[in-house]
Amino acid sequence: MFSRRTRQQKDDSLRCSFCHKSQDVVGKLISSPSDYPRAYICNECIAVCGSILDEERADAAEPADSAARHPLLDHPLASELIARVEAWVRAESLGQDGLDELVRLRKTAKSMMAGR
Repeated sequence: MFSRRTRQQKDDSLRCSFCHKSQDVVGKLISSPSDYPRAYICNECIAVCGSILDEERADAAEPADSAARHPLLDHPLASELIARVEAWVRAESLGQDGLDELVRLRKTAKSMMAGR
């Protein structure tokens, strides 16, 4: 009796889980350490991953542009606002009533938004 064979049954060679190239056409095929689910990655895909990681490292190492600085950070009340936030967080984290600090924080924020 005739049995239909799937594509996977016809080709028993191992393949890269990312690019699906056969182990016969890649230089090296590396297997995952666990049996289930078994995954493979070829040396070409590893090279691509390495270049992506190198680009990300290079992008992260570049200094931030000063033009990207938020304008409110240059506001004269910015340091006071940060001090109010710190005081409010400190009061809340110590289980104290931070309502007074929150009121001062909101007052400083309103002054900043009003342009004072």
